Amino acid sequence: MELRQLRYFLGVVAAGSFGKAASRLHVAQPALSRQIQALEHDLGVKLLHRSARGVEATEAGQKLLEHAEYVLKAADHLRVEVRHLGSEPAGEMVIGMPPSLAYLVAPELIRRCKSLYPKVSIRLIEALSVFLVDWVELGKIDLAILTVGSEGDAIERRELAIEELVLCGVPELLPASIQDVRLEDLRGYPIVITHGFLTVLEPWFASTRVRPTFEMELDSIPILRELIRRGEHCTIVPYSMVHDDAISGKLRVLPIREPDITRSIDLARSTRRPKSITMEALGELIAEAVSGIPVRTEA
Repeated sequence: MELRQLRYFLGVVAAGSFGKAASRLHVAQPALSRQIQALEHDLGVKLLHRSARGVEATEAGQKLLEHAEYVLKAADHLRVEVRHLGSEPAGEMVIGMPPSLAYLVAPELIRRCKSLYPKVSIRLIEALSVFLVDWVELGKIDLAILTVGSEGDAIERRELAIEELVLCGVPELLPASIQDVRLEDLRGYPIVITHGFLTVLEPWFASTRVRPTFEMELDSIPILRELIRRGEHCTIVPYSMVHDDAISGKLRVLPIREPDITRSIDLARSTRRPKSITMEALGELIAEAVSGIPVRTEA
């Protein structure tokens, strides 16, 4: 199996025909067909079949497709790392962040990377931590900020910060006479929450056997913010999300006590791929950016 054959295979699947793939890959169609046949012979299975919709991957081809992109990406990384060994970080880094942290971390990360490592390009993916965990394990992203746990030894994690989750709402709903709130008292508030933050809270509910009632669950942080600012609902969010509004007085935040509700902000990478100088450098920049986030109400 050759890297060239994998690239050709991906090209044919993406194009849906040998003719289009040959044109895109700048290779003669007979040569392209021979390379695919050689790959099928080497693996002992049929990888492609023709249908009314064009050329499609077989079941075996789909399995190869899942891993071929990772293999080629790893090879590209290796090529860049060896070429720049002993010099400065270089190449593309794919970095995943959850929405609740991306807008806080990404601008500083990009600014610092551009200043310190001009040969590094960042491709940023914003997604919930539950999806980022899978993508790190599969090697689809190089580094990720995670706020939920993971099982097994396929991911190496480094704790960057512990952040408070707080009850948040307009001053009319959370008067100044209240300084904090117990977990069991949350039942008395009109709370809406996102599925992502609910995932973080579930272990706390399970360990305390206390579960508040939520008026609504949703998937949109912008909609959540608008509902809270209109003053009819409260929510439970990481403190960094509402720090500025709390300081300005637009919103009040109450720490949740008995127990203190927190989330871990971790830097993660796949253990299935070797560390690189670029990965190490970007990991440190991410850690620096996270260190500048307000994560506790008393800070």
